[in-house]
Amino acid sequence: MNIQSLFLDSLGNIRSGWRILLFLLFLFAAASIVFFLASFVISDLALYAPLLLVISVFIATVMMVRMFEKRPIPSVGLPVHRRMPLEIVQGIAIGGVMMSVVFIMQYGAGWIELEWRDLESADIVGILVTSMVIFILAGFGEELFFRGYPFQTLVESIKAPVAVVVMSLAFTAAHMMNPNISMLGLFNIFLAGVWLSVAYLKTRTLWFPTGLHVSWNFFQGTIFSYPVSGQVFDDRSLFAISVTGPAILTGGEFGPEGSLITTVVLILGTLYIYKSKYFIIGEGVWTVDRYIREELERYSK
Repeated sequence: MNIQSLFLDSLGNIRSGWRILLFLLFLFAAASIVFFLASFVISDLALYAPLLLVISVFIATVMMVRMFEKRPIPSVGLPVHRRMPLEIVQGIAIGGVMMSVVFIMQYGAGWIELEWRDLESADIVGILVTSMVIFILAGFGEELFFRGYPFQTLVESIKAPVAVVVMSLAFTAAHMMNPNISMLGLFNIFLAGVWLSVAYLKTRTLWFPTGLHVSWNFFQGTIFSYPVSGQVFDDRSLFAISVTGPAILTGGEFGPEGSLITTVVLILGTLYIYKSKYFIIGEGVWTVDRYIREELERYSK
């Protein structure tokens, strides 16, 4: 093996591992610049962090896709195509139903209690709109990173199941410092990473997993007023919640993502998405196989 083959594959492209490393370096640089510039016009950077992170990840993604792979930006899982609205609605519906199942089982067993916060109509609208915007930014940003360019690059170079495990472990590691974390909570976050990765692989777009992610968090944190991955958002919840049941079945202070009920729901939800015929790759959507064919054709000319 010569030095060149260490960095380039047989088609003359930068190997996947180096491309992911470059992406992370671009992300670090982009985030540093974006947050630095934002500090001149924004007094509370923490409040706008989800938006700034989305911008940073998007910049790093665009640089890799356009500079090194010479392909259109929508190819990273962001195509505007006929099934796009359906994929978003499917994600919102399934994520909401799955979290509702967790809530119904815990509430029906008498393990949690909700108390209405006596909110005015304007407060309710404000909470719903603010929460949805924040969860959309956070959910889309995480999907763009964990199911976007790095994950898709791994799928291109190694078998998809291995890529799913690797990025789900990274997704889990990103939550390890969350408040009140537990081993079961970490395991469920890993399962959530698998769930969202399978959603991407079924459609090869980020719309479906983003819908799942946003809806799951919105129903969890705002509608049912749970902690979201250990983080409490009292100002963005409709109810005050109290948990009295066993932590292994309720998740305790970490929230329902730390419960065995959620473990079962995530496994069943993943199997449903994997087996269902309702989630497909839309016509004209870019895939790795298509990219490899185009590269081979270009190389043979």
